[in-house]
Amino acid sequence: MASIVIQDACVLINLLASGRFEDVASRCDLRFAIASVVAQEAMYLHNADSGESEMIDLNPLIGKGILETLTAESEDEKLRYIELALNLDDGEAESVAIAEARNFALATDDKKARNLIKREGLKIELWSTCALLRHWQSKCSISDSDTNSVLTNIFSRARYRPKSGHPDYDWWMNISPK
Repeated sequence: MASIVIQDACVLINLLASGRFEDVASRCDLRFAIASVVAQEAMYLHNADSGESEMIDLNPLIGKGILETLTAESEDEKLRYIELALNLDDGEAESVAIAEARNFALATDDKKARNLIKREGLKIELWSTCALLRHWQSKCSISDSDTNSVLTNIFSRARYRPKSGHPDYDWWMNISPK
């Protein structure tokens, strides 16, 4: 069975902006999930041509089983979610609470969430947008040229590029130097 990776809103938006979400989800031996709070957030991508915001509809991905929605269910998960929400946005808080309780991996680019996980010594496997894309590129033998177009899409539609100092900054810049 594939490992479950809960994505927060930022990673989800980046992967949707890539134009290859379904390919990444189906070929990485990972199951993608989001917390219910993330599913309820209004999320937008920028239109590549006009730059205007377009609302994201997750229902087709959820309907096809490509993306699962998870909710903090147990009393412990709910209490942990509330505790984490004191320091994190709701989406990250519910995502961390579920990942911690169920031993799932978490994909987040949120520095505050990543720092909290490290500071508290939580046993959560962390992924980032870049780590998921590098895994996909390597596992599926995706060319640098194809990966470049994915990274270009993410930058133009989600306005994301790792900052200097990010562990995958050099990888990103070598493939998509813009």
